[in-house]
Amino acid sequence: MMKKIIDKISAHLRQRMHDQVLAAAPWYVGDPCYIIPDDDWQAFCDATFSEENQKRGDRHEGGHVDSVINWHGQEITIWSNGGDGTWGFHGLKSANGKTSFGVDAGIFCVINLNDLPSHEAEISDGILFTDEPDLYVEDGCVYLNGEHDDAHMTCDNFQCGRLIDPSEVLSCGNGCCEGCDNCGHGWECEEE
Repeated sequence: MMKKIIDKISAHLRQRMHDQVLAAAPWYVGDPCYIIPDDDWQAFCDATFSEENQKRGDRHEGGHVDSVINWHGQEITIWSNGGDGTWGFHGLKSANGKTSFGVDAGIFCVINLNDLPSHEAEISDGILFTDEPDLYVEDGCVYLNGEHDDAHMTCDNFQCGRLIDPSEVLSCGNGCCEGCDNCGHGWECEEE
């Protein structure tokens, strides 16, 4: 009997905390598979991958917008950047203290949780914001509120200042120096 009472109080407190978080920070960034209820997931996928909604995206032109859909009254831009993974953003300020989001369905987006039907989603799997965040993908790099993802870096250590990914930092033949593949700066060792 006592366990049932404790479980009921615990569930009530979890729901109150969930509601308070949504009221304070309703903007979710992450994989929609974590917040769309299972019984709505197929309809969400049907909308995401419909030919009409994909024409509103730019994947067919080599871009990163899979589609643009209308879901429960809100327009949602569905992004992709090569499949599943985790995108982190050093220095990002979010309402829930998170600086990364995981992707398991190969897509991610910004969703106003207050516009979704009431559900028991696990909102801890995404990044929450009090105001609508700016999310986009450009040249294979994910940007969130002006911060590029941690998989990329600026060529400040060299000279071109271009945003590069780790595959564009190459080591010399001796392995004693490295440089930017784009500008060549950093190749300062001599062959021995």
